[in-house]
Amino acid sequence: MDEVLERVGVGPVRLSPIVACELLRGARGKAARAVDKLVARMVSIEPPSWRESFLEAGRLLPRVFRDHEQVGLARLQNDVLIALTARHTGAVLVTRDAHFHALREQVPFVLAVLG
Repeated sequence: MDEVLERVGVGPVRLSPIVACELLRGARGKAARAVDKLVARMVSIEPPSWRESFLEAGRLLPRVFRDHEQVGLARLQNDVLIALTARHTGAVLVTRDAHFHALREQVPFVLAVLG
């Protein structure tokens, strides 16, 4: 968390329900309990309209990731929805996934990629 705050400042840290879902899906044992606690404590961040975001994601995916079947459509759909949430809310999207740079070509949002 310190690395994140160093990169983006000390503003409020929020958690996308999509990211929460991905964390919960992958965690087991003690890690699952830690993720549950994190998700319970974090304030959610959501776009103004999930419906519009899903429709826009469906339009953007084939343009941004032409080879999306190789990477995994479901994962990329989630990433597009996360990027759209950042754009709609003005939030800084903090990630370790460098492929978000490709999304910024079509979706303007503030991005901080951690080393």
